[in-house]
Amino acid sequence: MNLEQLRYFVTVAQLENISRAAEVFHLSQSSLSKNIMKLESELGTPLFERNGKRITLNAAGTRFLEGSLLILQEADRTTADLQLLSGEEAPTIRIGFAGRINDLIKCISRFRIDHPFMQFDLVSDIEWIEHLDINDFDVLIYPDEPRYTKFSGYSIGEEKYFFAVSTDSDLAKSAVASPALMQNQHFVFMRRGINRTEYPFRICSSLAVNMRSQSFADSRGAHRRFIATGMAVGFVPEGEARAYSLDRRIRLLPILDKRFARPMMLCFKRDKHLSESARDFKELMLEEFSVRSESL
Repeated sequence: MNLEQLRYFVTVAQLENISRAAEVFHLSQSSLSKNIMKLESELGTPLFERNGKRITLNAAGTRFLEGSLLILQEADRTTADLQLLSGEEAPTIRIGFAGRINDLIKCISRFRIDHPFMQFDLVSDIEWIEHLDINDFDVLIYPDEPRYTKFSGYSIGEEKYFFAVSTDSDLAKSAVASPALMQNQHFVFMRRGINRTEYPFRICSSLAVNMRSQSFADSRGAHRRFIATGMAVGFVPEGEARAYSLDRRIRLLPILDKRFARPMMLCFKRDKHLSESARDFKELMLEEFSVRSESL
């Protein structure tokens, strides 16, 4: 077992697709599959449940993913420490984001192939920052909303939301969710401070969804437990959906109303202020999101 195998495994686990992971590493699908099977053979246990093209972690794989991430983080941290001891500054790319986390992880995984010692400083709560400044970041992924019009960015599609309910609820019998299904429920929303409530809260208000009660959580863990125990229903962005779907007490329903899909944007610090590595990462992100720098 080596670090390269662990990087293969982590990427496959995060993307849940062998062919997409193979693209990240510029390998053939068969070559990557053989590496994963070799790793499973060395460990003496399967790590994935295979269902057609989709590949998902089983219990052993979920546990091994936790350990693999720690090992890779420690390896990268140690390498950075050695660079500091030798007088070299550890290169870091600072990214602020409010969605599209799965695509962001894919970009970082691809970039790490040629830049294995690159460090990333990820800030996931930019929506709660009162005065957001692009000069504090190399990259920003943010919602296409009036508050952010000061940024000059690229459209990168939508961040969809799921309606999350307890599997013990009658709502779990539904195939999809609609505003009508949401009426007269106890809700829990993500919120930071007094004024920063998550996007679906605003949509529910505009659609006049009648709520029996409103609760608020400032962490995903608390939010998830509220829903799992049947105390409330809530909304989950697709980038956060995996942690909820792994909890057998929670059912995620697709939402029919398109207003529960939020347009997202991508922008960068000015090129003259980006490091060489950050400029390379910018080009990779533009390619990954299929946008061109001249499209602005």
